Amino acid sequence: MGAFANVDSNAAARVSQLSDAWAAQGVMSSVTDQVQAFRWLKLVWNASFNSVSVVSGGNNTKQMLGDKGCRGLIRNIMLEVYRIGEAATGGPLPVLMGKDSADAFIEDTDGRDAVEPSMLMDFRARRPMEHDVILRRPLDVARRLGVSAPYMEAVYAMLVMVEKTYMARL
Repeated sequence: MGAFANVDSNAAARVSQLSDAWAAQGVMSSVTDQVQAFRWLKLVWNASFNSVSVVSGGNNTKQMLGDKGCRGLIRNIMLEVYRIGEAATGGPLPVLMGKDSADAFIEDTDGRDAVEPSMLMDFRARRPMEHDVILRRPLDVARRLGVSAPYMEAVYAMLVMVEKTYMARL
């Protein structure tokens, strides 16, 4: 957690106090001055696994990573998010719990129990999906900065079509 750059000068102190209060209750947290970079890092996993879980037909992380094509698509989307995030923040994205690359995120996920991403749960329940925040907004940033993201563009177009189809039937 951390304060955004455009917040008042007391924000950092308040964030530290909040972190301390959580720690006193046994909740782990860490304070950073790289909030935007960590937001992009979160998108590395979310943009890839969430979207591919739906466009692959409703698969969990184990199923997706067990398929060479899906695994490659996930990796390519992660690489695009890294490029967009680095262009947006002006530097390399930070390391998160030892993960410093798309391959590290994939390896870590592959070593865990199967996960059904939140977008897959929305898809199965026929609820609106989070594709706007997870894909469209990062794609808007990519366009603005001149960063190519063809895999994300394609997956986003498919997600929108899938959602329109089932929402029209409700």
